Amino acid sequence: MTLIHRLSTRVGSLLLIGTVVLLAACTSTTGSTPSPPTATAAFHSTLKTTDGQFLVQFSVTPNLLGLNVFTVGVEDAGSGKPAPTMQTQLSTTMLDMDMGTDQVDLQPNGHGQYSSQGTLSMAGHWEMRILLRTPDATLHEASVELDTPT
Repeated sequence: MTLIHRLSTRVGSLLLIGTVVLLAACTSTTGSTPSPPTATAAFHSTLKTTDGQFLVQFSVTPNLLGLNVFTVGVEDAGSGKPAPTMQTQLSTTMLDMDMGTDQVDLQPNGHGQYSSQGTLSMAGHWEMRILLRTPDATLHEASVELDTPT
């Protein structure tokens, strides 16, 4: 047997042993249960307007840096009936640094639901102000703070 043939046989054996050890290490368990996949960080909150007249269901999906969907559900706080005739606007303000305030007009989806896409330009601490204007031009407001992960 030549020297080259013996070396290639040993190198091949070492590679095979290394592969088996690596696979065993990757598939072995230590008795712990596997972590579930990371879910999106969607944000949901129930708010009342500052005057107490409307109940607002607010969500930001996926609540991550970049494009998000902002959804607002509005109902009369007294009757619990949906409020489908609002002009609805969302203002977003980054609280970690002065970046100004962006505004997003939310479009009605029917039955007191309003939504639109908008961008959260960075991860961090945000204030969301929901502005509701009734057909008689009365302005109602609710606000919430949220943290957006990276």
